[in-house]
Amino acid sequence: MSLEAITKIRAVEDGMERAKADAKAQAQKLLADAEREGRALLQKGREKSAGEAAAAMKKAEEQAAVRREEILAQAAKDCAKLKSDAEKRMDKAAQAILGRVVES
Repeated sequence: MSLEAITKIRAVEDGMERAKADAKAQAQKLLADAEREGRALLQKGREKSAGEAAAAMKKAEEQAAVRREEILAQAAKDCAKLKSDAEKRMDKAAQAILGRVVES
């Protein structure tokens, strides 16, 4: 083999080695970029999920507060009716008690 052919072969081999090293570096860069983007998307998804959960919790608390007020209003209404009914029967109860005391 001539020196010129060996030099050309060596140059081609060196070029192939550089191309392989460049390809490997580019692949590592692409992998690192993909991992960074994936982590960013994951973090964004977590933040969005946390925001949605907070909004759902706030809505549930608001609904619970409304329901609580409805229950309290109904309880107050029921108490007033019971009191009114009791007051209406107070005279009869007093007469019945007096009647028993007088009979004794």
